[in-house]
Amino acid sequence: MMGNPERVTGWEYLTVPETERQCLQQLGAEGWELVAIGGDPGEHVLYLKRPAQSLSARVTTEQRNRYYVSRGLDPERDST
Repeated sequence: MMGNPERVTGWEYLTVPETERQCLQQLGAEGWELVAIGGDPGEHVLYLKRPAQSLSARVTTEQRNRYYVSRGLDPERDST
């Protein structure tokens, strides 16, 4: 499990159609954890969760990513 469970103040949840499971590795790298598979037969849904970021960290990340995208840069690039 990612992070310290005693410090988790909440969770973010995400659902992804099973047909898009090729994105699981990237989602895992972003901190998402697969916790369940459900849905109708033939139309499964993947349920994921990750520790919620604080509001200040989330806003800062979103603003940073928008800035990089607006300049034609990749927000996921290594800055070192």
